[in-house]
Amino acid sequence: MARERFYPMMRMMDPESIIDSFTRGFASPFFDDNFSGFGTKVDLYRKDGKIFVEAELPGIAPENVDLHVYSDRLTLSAEKKSESKEGDPDKSYFRSERSYGKVERVISFPVEADPESAKAAFRNGVLTVEVAEKSQDKAHKKVSITAEA
Repeated sequence: MARERFYPMMRMMDPESIIDSFTRGFASPFFDDNFSGFGTKVDLYRKDGKIFVEAELPGIAPENVDLHVYSDRLTLSAEKKSESKEGDPDKSYFRSERSYGKVERVISFPVEADPESAKAAFRNGVLTVEVAEKSQDKAHKKVSITAEA
């Protein structure tokens, strides 16, 4: 009986519970309220005049990913569909930590990109997007300034 009274306090001191609460708090604007903790980690880098975005999307089929590339950003939305847990009478779950739901990300590019050059590939649960940087026009004109009297 006494243990039940102190359960909320014991839960607050549990490191796993603290981490869950922390990540759920930051994740909430990006995910369905019903599916806390599901997200995608992203790497953004530049190489050989191209911008690369690598996004982890484990368990998501490529046909469930919607990708749009603009000159200043990339938008990504994906959905990991839930597998039915109620339909299998042979399974008696003790714990279910796998997350399902929708994720949406907007990744801003540090330089202007050429959306027409965008390519995407999906391998081992990682989506890689490659976009060429827009070339900057190097031509310029020196303008002389005249003083007016």
